[in-house]
Amino acid sequence: MADLIVLTLMLVAAGALCGLLAGVFGVGGGTIVVPVLYEVFVTLGVPDELRMPLCAGTSLELIIPTSIASFTGHRKTNSVNLDLLRLWSVPRRCWL
Repeated sequence: MADLIVLTLMLVAAGALCGLLAGVFGVGGGTIVVPVLYEVFVTLGVPDELRMPLCAGTSLELIIPTSIASFTGHRKTNSVNLDLLRLWSVPRRCWL
């Protein structure tokens, strides 16, 4: 149980640091998240062969909730062209 608490606290601290740095530097979160997670996983003793795939996978997984939050925020202000979104969401048959 103590390991889970330590992991949770380290990931919360890493998330706060990543959010702050991404906001200050104005870069995408992945630019900051992967190196910070790498150092967190070094501290936690994650094996070398798992460390980078775990960092990249975690960073990619964060895209889903961030994208949903962004979409809902833009939709509330009527900044989403839903007709265009519907057009792009359904593949069309292309004839050459």
